[in-house]
Amino acid sequence: MNSTKAPVHKVPVYEVRLVQTRRPLRLAETTLSDATTSAHALHALIGLTDREHFAALFVNGHHHVTGAHIVAVGAQHGIPSLDVRVLFRAAICACSSALVIGHNHPSGDPMPSAEDLATTAHFMRAAKILALPILDHVIVTRDRGRFHSMFQRGTLPCVDE
Repeated sequence: MNSTKAPVHKVPVYEVRLVQTRRPLRLAETTLSDATTSAHALHALIGLTDREHFAALFVNGHHHVTGAHIVAVGAQHGIPSLDVRVLFRAAICACSSALVIGHNHPSGDPMPSAEDLATTAHFMRAAKILALPILDHVIVTRDRGRFHSMFQRGTLPCVDE
């Protein structure tokens, strides 16, 4: 009988942690009842920045905001790449029931570009697979009242069955 033992390999064990930042998001209204409320929340988070930011608001089953996450920061006229995994990793760690995604247009024009619509469609397909719905994609500007809600305007991409 051979008394040599098979080698033991060390495999890393990982922990996933959601770390709260020191700066809270201060909102007058924490229940996202309509596109305007979502736009105001996103404006408070990213509306006054000088570069494009892509962010997510995490909501529970009653559309109450439970958290927010800056997914990516780009340049003045765009974000070179958005990783769908970064968005959903944070949402899952935060036990989110649904998401409102958004980004800012420092130019002041809230209309979505073709790239904005394509990126949103990509995220919507991933959201469907994960059963983590995206309720809206809101584009905000420096002007708190000037925004584009893809849900409200009918430009939120539909994901086929």
